[in-house]
Amino acid sequence: MRNLPTAFFLACAWFWCIGGFFPVLLDHDFGPVAFVVFFIVNVTGAALFGFVLDAQKRARFLARFAPSAQLFSVVVIAYHFVFISWLTTLLGTLWPIIGFLAATFAFIALRHRLIGLSIGVFVATVALFVMALSYPAPIAPPTPIAEGFIHYILPLALGFLLAPYFDLTFHRAFAESPNPRLSFLIGFGGLFALLLVGMFYATPIFSALITQQGLANPALQLVVGLLVLQTSFTTAAHLRELEGSRWLKIKFALPTVVSICLLCGFHFAVAWLAPAFKFAFGDLIYRTLLFVIGVLFPVNLIFGGINRPALIAAAILTPCYTLGFLIGGPYAPALSIGMAALAVMVYVWRENVFRRV
Repeated sequence: MRNLPTAFFLACAWFWCIGGFFPVLLDHDFGPVAFVVFFIVNVTGAALFGFVLDAQKRARFLARFAPSAQLFSVVVIAYHFVFISWLTTLLGTLWPIIGFLAATFAFIALRHRLIGLSIGVFVATVALFVMALSYPAPIAPPTPIAEGFIHYILPLALGFLLAPYFDLTFHRAFAESPNPRLSFLIGFGGLFALLLVGMFYATPIFSALITQQGLANPALQLVVGLLVLQTSFTTAAHLRELEGSRWLKIKFALPTVVSICLLCGFHFAVAWLAPAFKFAFGDLIYRTLLFVIGVLFPVNLIFGGINRPALIAAAILTPCYTLGFLIGGPYAPALSIGMAALAVMVYVWRENVFRRV
């Protein structure tokens, strides 16, 4: 029983704007087959954290990568503000951003009780899923042929298997759990997996945000509400991890806040000046931030920090992901080219890689 609070915390802290929306984009592009791969690599990668690391390995990781882990939290926080701004423009109402800000401030005020509060957040999320799914299912658009998705499998595995090690909420849960392996197994193999199943069945509801039809559907309002709840919880959890760090000092906080405000402002400007492009613009920004989390951080881990091999890998992978992930379609094979290039670089620098990691 003592492992359950941290298990609930892990499930809620990891169910954010990737787990809570990326399946919608994958389903739109490739159909249900994409969700199966997403589910497997996401659950597996997160759960492995508790089995791969022990207290000593975790301490060594933080000694080397603490600045990168703090930066990861900054990116997650920015990601949520930008995502909720995009969601607000898609819905055409300010209540998502208002609700997000209010809930985030409330969770920050209770930041030292987030592990206990996560149980209530989880129960509320499941309840919102059940309520939303109780409405008649909307007519789903035709399922696309999963052409080109094979090129996404390795990139998805790269991100979801390696990025979790930079998540400081994982490190907190590991440190506070009496049995980290059991907490991570229950948290991701059970609780988080249940939330992803909810996402699978709710994907047709979320599709209204893409088609811009049926925005008044009560079921859509409910699932957006659970996203607001979950993203605000995770935002507060990562803000807590930045306490005492340089990121909360004016020298770093001010440019970070300005950058986040600009990205959010761009969403509202596009929605006002060119509403036909608000989804495409938001999708571009969303996938770009996903690239940062799912590629740049894993590359940092593979090559033991920001160094020459890591920079070369990032320089090669960036155009590959721009073509294959941001543009997609006939350019999807560029992702496989990028993965092959990364494999070659790992082989060339294998002595350094294995020694550093």
